[in-house]
Amino acid sequence: MKITTILLAASVASAALGAAAQTRGPAAPSQDQSIVTAEASPRAPTDRANARSTEFLMDAMRASLANVRMGELATQQSNDQRVRDYGTRLKGDFSTHTAEIQQLLMSLDVPSPTQLSTEAISHLAALARLSAEEFDMAFVQQMIWTHTDAIERYGAQTHANPDRSVHDFAAASLPMLREHLAKAEALR
Repeated sequence: MKITTILLAASVASAALGAAAQTRGPAAPSQDQSIVTAEASPRAPTDRANARSTEFLMDAMRASLANVRMGELATQQSNDQRVRDYGTRLKGDFSTHTAEIQQLLMSLDVPSPTQLSTEAISHLAALARLSAEEFDMAFVQQMIWTHTDAIERYGAQTHANPDRSVHDFAAASLPMLREHLAKAEALR
């Protein structure tokens, strides 16, 4: 009888422990994180690097699309032939630039943005309301700001981006950006 009572008590205790384990929810994470850390650490920098590369390329794509639109606007609204010529060059160079960025984004399996940034849309709308000399002055100033900022961002990619294709793209883009900045400054 004692054996039956012990077996019955053991069975009840076992069932109670099993029920308690099921109602507790998922098991708590292991305190030994060395295995997880060792496995995750090689991937983490790559993921962060890919995120930085993707973010840079997405911003560069939106800026390139905006420059194409700015170039179109300059050819339509300016009375100054030099500004119209600059707009034509801007449109052509940044159309090519956009295609290069699309290729890089495809290699990262990231869809290319097709919409301009909200900021670019507001700049275009403000410029579209201007005419003649007002347009030319505002457009040239916008191009100086835009290209100064782009040179800074692309330059940072040549120093800090571990993705060689993005690094090389940024480095190859800098001469074109500097040329556009110099031409915009000459139009003042």
